[in-house]
Amino acid sequence: MEIWDILDENGNMTGDTIDKDEGTVLPKGMYHKGADIWILNSKGEILIQKRAPKKRLEPNLWAMTGGSVIKGESSLDTIKRETKEELGIDLDVEKAIKIQHYKTGNVWLDVYIIEQEVNLNDIIMQEEEVSDVKFASFNEIERLHKDNKFIANRWEFVREEIKKYIEK
Repeated sequence: MEIWDILDENGNMTGDTIDKDEGTVLPKGMYHKGADIWILNSKGEILIQKRAPKKRLEPNLWAMTGGSVIKGESSLDTIKRETKEELGIDLDVEKAIKIQHYKTGNVWLDVYIIEQEVNLNDIIMQEEEVSDVKFASFNEIERLHKDNKFIANRWEFVREEIKKYIEK
């Protein structure tokens, strides 16, 4: 059972919690916290994963790795847990750089970027969550987003930060 802390419209904890199964559609004005990680290799390619076809929300779309922050976790704990669960990757979160904090839908998101080498052959996909993985260029993600093949309300908020990071 996953328990989420409830946040207000400003991203502050209210002291209330909700069971994930009850909270997938939170009442207006109530939010929970999420965390995303954009994993880049030394070539400036971005690791993306395709959401499993049986996912309730946004199945079969490409996305970054991320998930909901559960009670007692930090957003760094979440990206470490989600990356291990979904891809079998041990993420070195000490190297993660926070690039965004924003509200989308009923979620306040902390967004990180990390440069870490990943061998696609070593990835162990969690079948319920992920159906495919690949490295993509910035321009390829732009196309996927334009063609509505990338998860909504993510790329448009971070693309400029990621572009700056790749270009440096």
